Amino acid sequence: MVVDFETSTLNKGSPLIEGNRIVLACWGQRGNVAHCFGSEYEQGELVKAVEEADFIVAHNAKFELGWLRRCGVDLRKVVVYDTLLGEYVLGGNRFNLQQLSLKASLKRYGLQPKEDLIGKMFDVGIDTMDMPESWLLSYCERDVNAAEELFLLQREKLRKRNLIHILYQRCLVSPALADIELNGMQFDPAKVMEGLDELEDEYAKKTAEFQEYMNGVSPSATIEKAKYVFDVLGFAVPKDYRGREMRAKSGGYSIAAEVIAKLRPRTKKQEEWLKKQQEWGAMHSDVTKYLRKFKLCCDEAGGRLRAVFNQASTRTHRLSSSGLTYKVQFQNLNRDFKPMFKSRNDGWLMGEADGAQLEFRVAVHLGRDPKGLSDILNGEDIHRFTASVLNNVTLEAVTGPMRQAAKNDTFKPLYGGQSGTPAQQAYYQAFGQKYNRIAATQRRWANEVVENKKLVTEYGLIHYWPDCTMGSSGYVKYTTSIYNYPVQGFATAEIIPLALVCAWHRMSDMESFLVNTVHDSIIAELHPDEVELWHEIAKQCLIKDVYELLNKLYGVRFTVPLGAGVMVSSHWGDKVAKDSEVVYTAPDELFMREAQKEGMICKK
Repeated sequence: MVVDFETSTLNKGSPLIEGNRIVLACWGQRGNVAHCFGSEYEQGELVKAVEEADFIVAHNAKFELGWLRRCGVDLRKVVVYDTLLGEYVLGGNRFNLQQLSLKASLKRYGLQPKEDLIGKMFDVGIDTMDMPESWLLSYCERDVNAAEELFLLQREKLRKRNLIHILYQRCLVSPALADIELNGMQFDPAKVMEGLDELEDEYAKKTAEFQEYMNGVSPSATIEKAKYVFDVLGFAVPKDYRGREMRAKSGGYSIAAEVIAKLRPRTKKQEEWLKKQQEWGAMHSDVTKYLRKFKLCCDEAGGRLRAVFNQASTRTHRLSSSGLTYKVQFQNLNRDFKPMFKSRNDGWLMGEADGAQLEFRVAVHLGRDPKGLSDILNGEDIHRFTASVLNNVTLEAVTGPMRQAAKNDTFKPLYGGQSGTPAQQAYYQAFGQKYNRIAATQRRWANEVVENKKLVTEYGLIHYWPDCTMGSSGYVKYTTSIYNYPVQGFATAEIIPLALVCAWHRMSDMESFLVNTVHDSIIAELHPDEVELWHEIAKQCLIKDVYELLNKLYGVRFTVPLGAGVMVSSHWGDKVAKDSEVVYTAPDELFMREAQKEGMICKK
């Protein structure tokens, strides 16, 4: 059954906005389309049809799922096929969001696009309630029929390219994400005010010092600041990957974040300015983009923060997040802000479960690296090895601060890290020698892309680099992304979302519920009587269920033990509770036999 909603237009009709409502629902198949003008409280006929359907088809199905939940549908009983995600999977790393729209997708298949008149009315801001009902109905019915045509053609293409299982995984995740989005996360107003008060004074002081350093130029005055950087300090205008200078649309200097990130100091004055800019920039972002908005959320919405998960916006296929009312997203928060979130229910706790060293373990599997597996099984401290190379000391001589400082470099080789200080370059070389099977696999990927302009990952997704070449020095263009995508994608776009889905379903009869997922972790609000059960579910999903699903969905028999770090505290990521974090490891029988078959470990 194909489903499409037309809704009121606050925040593009998001079901997370309480002021929005359904205006029209259309559903059906094979040209027979039913409809109902009315709010989510008047969609009984639709709800019955959804409950009777084997699965539903929609373009950007998470939007429809959010509204179906508001209609009273149990999302755990809904299976979806999302034609937007289908195009995303077919595109690999090639399509942007505009190219994934229903109109653009239909055009690729030679199908009739949406009627433009209603679309133009949306574009100029006309509310759905003010549109003629007959026009709106025609528009919605056409969307239902067009989405069905697209579904049938797209499904065959996915099957022919052996990608249907990738889409199936994405669609399994959608109902869980729609549910989590509507739950949102809860601030602790006292913690927010404490953090804001502490940083505001320091931020004002740092801003005044930086302005004085720049001869009165305000750090926030973009045009004047850009002139200071390039005309006074003499920085060279950086270039993008096409070799073009990175300038503003007007042609003038730009001081955007991506430009600052590419500035390369050649003098002590430039180096000093860049350090001050980085310090001020981080504090400016914390105060203006986060803490002040946290307070506004506490003042206006009782501290309930909601954000949207984007399933089709990254090249690696991992999830990203976008803020809603307060433009604060869930995926890349400063770690120091996590303890500002608590449960919305008095006496409840926050639970977090993450995949321990997940991307390294995935790289060891993909490379079938025996040394990597040995280090994991023996609990070797890889960060200590990094610190020993960077500081040119023995493992025994590595101090705590050395180890902490080395963490940022430890896994850079997994993403093609090659440049840096002489010490960093020495470490990257040492990493490749130590884990030589991983390094060899990465080189094989690069050579495959040079030859075929694409890479088929072990789990089936295809990434494309149509203009990839190898230079006279042997360096392969796009090396960083070629090394990165298979590792990061498998870890955080396949494994963690599968664990998330399992956790969501296994918690169906619990009072506790999920409120977030961040790359390699799953976050929940926990009833105090269900803490032990949370530990069991986290273990089951992250270190057991995943093996079965990787085999069933992808035909991949994982060869490395997965780990799960589980922590429970009064606030999310509370540092005080870090010492009480429990780490669980997958049972040997789940991976050992496969590791032996691959020659990664000797039989005992």
